[in-house]
Amino acid sequence: MLTFLLIFLISIVHSRRLDDVIWTTTNPIFEISNNAHVLNAQIGDRLSIVCPQPTNIDHYEYSVIYAVSAEEYHQCYLGANPHRVGACDSPNSPQSLSIVFRQFSPTPGGLEFQPAHTYYFITTSTGTPHGIDRRRGGLCETNKMKLKVDILPEGHHVIHGNPKFAARTFEESSLTTPVMYIIHTADSSENDDDAASTQPLLCLILTCFLMNFF
Repeated sequence: MLTFLLIFLISIVHSRRLDDVIWTTTNPIFEISNNAHVLNAQIGDRLSIVCPQPTNIDHYEYSVIYAVSAEEYHQCYLGANPHRVGACDSPNSPQSLSIVFRQFSPTPGGLEFQPAHTYYFITTSTGTPHGIDRRRGGLCETNKMKLKVDILPEGHHVIHGNPKFAARTFEESSLTTPVMYIIHTADSSENDDDAASTQPLLCLILTCFLMNFF
């Protein structure tokens, strides 16, 4: 119980929200001339993939997003058991898909990530309702709609805040990055300042708990 509490409190303090990825063919991060679709992240970071805004139903882009292998990522196809992340299939209401880069998922079959590993996301949908379940090619092939996430090794941290999603640089940290277990909330307004402002309160709670425990 004590170990879980410590990990939980650390995760709240250190979790960071990455810039949103707008999942549309017009997003310049998917242009073949750059590598802005390659992200660096660390354990505990959170990413939102934002579906097209429902401003014009006739031009809404329907897609299903999958976590795939490196081969599937490069060849734009789905294997026997692709991991479905979520779908952009509601032109009448806003949608977003949240990913928390955590090592242990609280739900069976959830995505899990390890430091110093790379993870891949694609859509093979065509953008239309009848082509949303296509398993090969689609927008991955025609519009390069794919995302690559490098999880940094422990002891490194990301320099956040690049609005163009250029490949992020990282530097050696003077502190050891703790193993984190993130309990994700759906509050999209939460940001880095929120996490920083909770540190004094969390420290007080932890101190009181340890005094009673020992």
